[in-house]
Amino acid sequence: MIFKKNENTGKIIATIFKDKNRETYECSFISCDNPVCTCGSIEVVLIPLQEQNQNGQALSSHRIDIDLNEKKLKFESEHKTPPKDLEFANLFCSRLSDDDFDFLFKKHFAHKNKITETKDIDSLDAIFDYEAVEQEGVLYAYNDVLPYGDQMRVNINGEDYLIFDQFCLLPKCSCTDTVLGIVSVRETGEPIKLCVLTLKYAKKRWGTVESLSSSITLGTIRSAIEEQNPDFYKRLNLRHEKLKSIYQNCKLKNFSPVQPIKTRKVGRNDPCPCGSGKKYKKCCF
Repeated sequence: MIFKKNENTGKIIATIFKDKNRETYECSFISCDNPVCTCGSIEVVLIPLQEQNQNGQALSSHRIDIDLNEKKLKFESEHKTPPKDLEFANLFCSRLSDDDFDFLFKKHFAHKNKITETKDIDSLDAIFDYEAVEQEGVLYAYNDVLPYGDQMRVNINGEDYLIFDQFCLLPKCSCTDTVLGIVSVRETGEPIKLCVLTLKYAKKRWGTVESLSSSITLGTIRSAIEEQNPDFYKRLNLRHEKLKSIYQNCKLKNFSPVQPIKTRKVGRNDPCPCGSGKKYKKCCF
């Protein structure tokens, strides 16, 4: 792992070995400030802590943009990047281990999470299927709308799970219903869904959408969630209200419902609208 924390200064230091030379850089990190953007891009700024390496080569600062989703360099145009900078960037990226990428992802997530949870609601521009919400009552999960928002977790029988809370977004609806998807957190393989639950959080009334396995009961899941998340019901209420506010703001800015076309009522003695030339009462009435 090339990233280390200096215990005296708290700064992050990157150490790179190049042609038996040891080069050290002080690091800072920049991620985009759009809370709903999932580009996964983080810029690493490296300032050399020494003027030159052991071979007497002068060291310079670098800015390296990394795509965390693809675990590779991200360039607007490689042709516009000076050859020396491109060489260093490729060397730097090739030295990154899985632990380094995990470190960068946590840095990226922490920055985006802080913005998500502190940014003014009016400035959040999320994406919704307005027709589906308005006409079909489609629910949205908090972390689908705000992918870097606070996550809710629970440990059940020694295994960690994420809790995906889905809500109705209709501003005039006063329901306190939520659908909870309980999904395993595993470093390898596809996430495994444990169950889907219903909950009226105002009345603390729980139910199941599908049958549970005999080894884990609804009572076991409820007790684990309540014990490990003491403010669980309050958090659901706050998250629900936040999503409804975001939806309403975005709807006012981005959604124009299709207005029904008003048609003139055809009288019995009027020409038939089919174009036959006959009176309506003697044709298509």
